[in-house]
Amino acid sequence: MVLVVGAHPQNLSLSLLSRRRDKVEALREAGLEFFVYEAGSQTIPLLKAGVLHLAGTGATPPILAEAQGLPSAVFGISGSRHENGGLLVRADSDIHSLQDLRRRGIGLMPISWHTQFLAAELDAVGMSWREVNAAEIIPATARDAFIQGRLDAIVATDPLYSKIAARVPVRVLVSPGQAFSNRSVYWARRETLRDHPERVRLLLDALIESDRLTLENPQEAASLLGGLNGNSPEEWLPAIKSRPWGVEAPRSEFAAEQQAHADIFAKFGLIPAQIDATPTVNPTFLAKAA
Repeated sequence: MVLVVGAHPQNLSLSLLSRRRDKVEALREAGLEFFVYEAGSQTIPLLKAGVLHLAGTGATPPILAEAQGLPSAVFGISGSRHENGGLLVRADSDIHSLQDLRRRGIGLMPISWHTQFLAAELDAVGMSWREVNAAEIIPATARDAFIQGRLDAIVATDPLYSKIAARVPVRVLVSPGQAFSNRSVYWARRETLRDHPERVRLLLDALIESDRLTLENPQEAASLLGGLNGNSPEEWLPAIKSRPWGVEAPRSEFAAEQQAHADIFAKFGLIPAQIDATPTVNPTFLAKAA
């Protein structure tokens, strides 16, 4: 059985790995192949349909998957991503705090870490989800509405952040990495991890090596990403330089954050009921690194 690894523009590590031909060939010989798709928002449906076996997203989809009855687990994570951008408002806006966002419109990338980021920040200041008008809007549409002054706020990081800032002066109201650690996560159905541990470790080894190459030569990595999501190497470079590279075991701190945020999701009505996030984290594949 071939295991299919998903790669999309919102996960740069997997996108880069899928563009390194020597790594792709070595993984193919070991029974791992890539499926490249355009939107990370489709990861849960692709896992449900059996198109994908191994995935990389932000930390939010594994919570949503568990809440939807898809037993899955995170087996690797990145460091905390303190990226360029965050929750943006226009520079001339009268919004200066999260409290000022009451009844205001906020654009979030669909089925992404944006929801977890905003939910955690709202909860940290004692606000509820119902107090703001947050909506999932595809990034290009949200960008246009924000630039035209029709959308009050948007969550955006590079390269989208720099594209917006080049068109209209902005302020970053809140940056990722405070109430929400903002990590890339690698995850799969729990049965996949149970039945194919050797190939999961092979993928992790390849990711770690690919990330090492990216850290050593960000310009080369930017060139590999040229054209991805319509962005040039020059537009990808700030995103590459602003984030951590490497893969870590999902340790107890990450598990605790996922549980806390799953509880917030349930409280805010973003998932139908509380879940136990404990089974959604599996540190054993990188136990030595932990």
